[in-house]
Amino acid sequence: MNEKMTMASTRSTTNILDDVLVPRESELSSRLMRGLRSTLYARAVPIRRVELTDGETLHQPGTVDGRVYLIESGAICLENYSPNGRRTILDVLPKNDYFGEDSLPGMPSQYTPSAITPTRLIVIENAVLHSLLCNGSIFDAWQYSQVLKARRHRSLLLQHATSDSEARLAMRLLDLTQTFGTGIGRAVRIDLKLRHEDYAAMIGTTRSRVGIFLQRFTDRKMIRKGPCGAIVADPRRVVEYIMERMGLRPTG
Repeated sequence: MNEKMTMASTRSTTNILDDVLVPRESELSSRLMRGLRSTLYARAVPIRRVELTDGETLHQPGTVDGRVYLIESGAICLENYSPNGRRTILDVLPKNDYFGEDSLPGMPSQYTPSAITPTRLIVIENAVLHSLLCNGSIFDAWQYSQVLKARRHRSLLLQHATSDSEARLAMRLLDLTQTFGTGIGRAVRIDLKLRHEDYAAMIGTTRSRVGIFLQRFTDRKMIRKGPCGAIVADPRRVVEYIMERMGLRPTG
């Protein structure tokens, strides 16, 4: 504990928050999606789409797919199941994001892509992707998006390594406000409806503990229930709570 506090004291609050709270580059993802789609149309490449219903999976772990999937609408949950059946949600991907690039070299997939709302995907074969990346602007956006993905994955690992499950839930809620949020004054409504067991699989705890944490957040006015059970969060209060849990001072 003393080592953690000593390290924290030598770095700025902004640096530490940046390590664990890396936002997605939504504008970059949208630009990449537009570029890929317009190039596909311009080259008259046959576009294949896959539609998934809520809860439907695309393939199982270990599948060697060799394709990249662009999320045209909906949302995809990247899941992994341990040998004893414990479910872990590695990430939740919104519209305009993509996945599958990690299996392009012929490596088996390490996760199960599952739709958590009705979802439509654009399928890009390996050879087609290589051709598209010959376009300089698309290549630049793709390369930068890969850097951001790597930073994001590192940040999620740091959350699990350095924060308890309650703090991790606050961090994931803040992330969801950025990717699936609609502004309501100073608050943000998370438009993606997730169950307590989904949050539990994200942060590595039990469904009952998620319920306890959400009640604490409600008591602190960090979140409230919105229409149809949606969570409405106050990002400022959530950030203040995360800083408090990490022993950080306000940035001013």
